[in-house]
Amino acid sequence: MLHRGAIHRVRLSPGEGHEQQGQAWPCLVVHRDSLRQVGTAIVIPLTTQRPRAGYPLTVHLPAGTGGNPVECWARITQIRTVSATRCQEQAIGRLSEAELASVKAALIEVLDLGA
Repeated sequence: MLHRGAIHRVRLSPGEGHEQQGQAWPCLVVHRDSLRQVGTAIVIPLTTQRPRAGYPLTVHLPAGTGGNPVECWARITQIRTVSATRCQEQAIGRLSEAELASVKAALIEVLDLGA
């Protein structure tokens, strides 16, 4: 099951242009748990390369966050919906709601969803 806050490896290829691509890229699941049954997942790719762009375009996730052993950054502007079949079953880690707070805030700012 693809729970919100879980980090799964996701096949993102093929991609085009500036899209994040890769055979098994770590991604953070951000959809609400009530959407688990629709057959898709809304994910944000993670990278271990220190980005040039800071918050809100990327959110730093220190090593150990949600049980993920490596330091990484969530690439907020690369959010995408993928088929659940692109996601490996076993999660790498899972962020708590408190750990997801900065990701949610960045999504609100980047997508201009504030009041």
